[in-house]
Amino acid sequence: MEKIAQTLRKTPDKIIFVCSSPYNILIAASLIMKADLYGRCALILPTYSPKNINYFKEIIHKMEQTGVICEVINKRNMLYRAVGLSDRENRVIMERVLKKLHTKKHEFFLVNHTWNKALVCYPACLWFRYCKQTIFIEEGSSQRATPDENPLILWMKKLYGNQRNFWKDGRLKGIYVGNRELFAEYPMRELKQFTLNVEYSREEKKKLLDLFAGGRSRTEIQRLKEAAHGIIYTQPLSEDGYVKEEEKIEIYNSIVNYYSKYGKVVVKIHPRDTTHYDFPEETILKGGYPSELLNILGIRFRFAIGICTSAIETAEAEIKINLNDNFLKDGKYELVPLDIR
Repeated sequence: MEKIAQTLRKTPDKIIFVCSSPYNILIAASLIMKADLYGRCALILPTYSPKNINYFKEIIHKMEQTGVICEVINKRNMLYRAVGLSDRENRVIMERVLKKLHTKKHEFFLVNHTWNKALVCYPACLWFRYCKQTIFIEEGSSQRATPDENPLILWMKKLYGNQRNFWKDGRLKGIYVGNRELFAEYPMRELKQFTLNVEYSREEKKKLLDLFAGGRSRTEIQRLKEAAHGIIYTQPLSEDGYVKEEEKIEIYNSIVNYYSKYGKVVVKIHPRDTTHYDFPEETILKGGYPSELLNILGIRFRFAIGICTSAIETAEAEIKINLNDNFLKDGKYELVPLDIR
């Protein structure tokens, strides 16, 4: 991430981040701090999730006080976009942001998180179309594990404006991913390694904690420092249509019950996971903050367990197990015993 910060620090252009998850915002906030971009950048936050929309609004209120221009975009549904209402709203937002930044189309630098191996997602595709230069940063493990979409759906998305073959665009100066080997068969130029594991000063940690965690969330994090052996991460499996709600509850019940025999566990609820689990109240972490924030704050666990989640990769844990990286494709997982002595 230091190399990205250096690039952003040196560019004379205004910088626009397009982020669709709390994890994306954590990366953007880190880069803004490291490159000292206050007063010369904007944060665009598109999402379908009502839960995320409310959380994003809390974040932008704090970000705007530091001189960062912010816009939360409700992506609504395909019909809303098909009749042109989304385009109308997003073009108005673009003009407003560019005016506040004192820049123009084709004159800004784009840092884009909302993409996958097939296309640039909407509405990031609008910002990509009009940027001067850009870098893409991978969303996380679930992005590369997501099953390929139907060719007809991809064709329709292209019709709606989502760019395909974006890796051929000369304005793209780097594609940053967690594991380059997983993209080896894909014809991408400028594929680079990305990691969030950089050094943060005490002041930077405090800024991130103040930004992402207030009130109850801060109490949750403080409790983790005192007593927790393991952490289990949920994913929005039912919200994204991979399993039924009842099946998701059964999956995480089995995981929590199995790994509780190795010590006290806490369950970090994914920011888009809206399920009400029947776990003891004291074990549930409900804060919308990204799980990677815990790593930055130096909170350590004996073990970390999840299904197809990038949170495992960044967790500070002696034992880290992703029960199945390909769960989104095959729907299977197997509980793995821990070698804890």
